[in-house]
Amino acid sequence: MRYSSQLHTAKRKSVLKNKKKSSLISFIWIVPILLAMVMAVNFSDLNPASLFGGFCVSLARISIAYIIALILSCVLALVITSNEKVENAILPILDVLQSFPSFALFPIMIASIRSSELIIITVLTLAIIWPILFTIIGGVKNRREDLEEAATIFGAKGYKRLIYFQLPELAPSIVTGSIVGWGEAWEFIIGAELLVKTNLGIGTYLGQLGNAQQNLLLAFGITVLLILLFVINKIIWLPLLDKTTKYQSE
Repeated sequence: MRYSSQLHTAKRKSVLKNKKKSSLISFIWIVPILLAMVMAVNFSDLNPASLFGGFCVSLARISIAYIIALILSCVLALVITSNEKVENAILPILDVLQSFPSFALFPIMIASIRSSELIIITVLTLAIIWPILFTIIGGVKNRREDLEEAATIFGAKGYKRLIYFQLPELAPSIVTGSIVGWGEAWEFIIGAELLVKTNLGIGTYLGQLGNAQQNLLLAFGITVLLILLFVINKIIWLPLLDKTTKYQSE
């Protein structure tokens, strides 16, 4: 086994090189896809300002809701799993609440909340939080006891334990739940923007095309939306998922 370390090092470098090459190829393909999409929109009857501007507004709403849901999920998951009695009391309640349709809250929120932005972000937060919360709880339940003991032995306590041990250990679960929650948010926001009747948003613009019975433009607008979501997934979520696997314990 004289050269085993050199072989492992060479293999690791080869894998990293292939990953970088694959990522570079993916990014190169994204550029012509985006250019072709922009040209197609300009030559169609779609309103580029309403389409891309609405997408950016919806993206901002989802991003705000995602940050809120992520923070709440991490706090709730760590609090719930810190005590067995608390977990047994609260977890069944959360399990029931996650199956409750968020859209059923719209009449109550519209009657009690004047801000359309607050209503949309609240609904999106409720849509995003459940997959993140339960994947984090699953990650905590499946953590390795030997790593926990090692962290305790080396004096990992308080915020240092949270930052340098717990969050990196839960990174794969957080990213996996985030991908699911992010996808559900894009499903919810179309209906949310239509029900609240906001003036800006991708759902608002697609709804206007549907009401005008411009079915061909509506289909094309949905296709553009799917391409934009594919680009975000390729640029952000897939690399992030790949990066967090180094924290995953076997």
